Amino acid sequence: MKINNNCARKILLEVEKIPNGETLTVAKLHEKISEFTIEDVLFIVTLFNKEHYLTVLDKVSYDDNDVFRDHKIKCLTEKGYKTLDLIRNGDIWNLMMEKINNFDELSIFTIFNIANKIINVRHNELFDLPKDLLIENIRW
Repeated sequence: MKINNNCARKILLEVEKIPNGETLTVAKLHEKISEFTIEDVLFIVTLFNKEHYLTVLDKVSYDDNDVFRDHKIKCLTEKGYKTLDLIRNGDIWNLMMEKINNFDELSIFTIFNIANKIINVRHNELFDLPKDLLIENIRW
């Protein structure tokens, strides 16, 4: 299944809003970003959980067929926060969407890399650093 990049970004933004000590079911998350299909949300949450961008708690009881929608998202991981910082800014996200011809064809992980490079360039320009001091940060 192909990752919907806009959905992936919105998932990270929504999971960040979960108050400390609380959880959000995948079904409730889908309600908040209902412009995307439940299949997209489930696929991305599963992938982000496996790749350690967010933490998902399994449902205690498996008494129905709709287990995945009842899984509870606890929080972003450190890796999730660092990655979200790359794409949080709507200007950077929109710039990438405009400049990259095949934006929808790129994997979300490639987009994270591109965003990281854009931020590094902006930091270097902001501080007018000499080439031997250029910031080259990989945030995850």
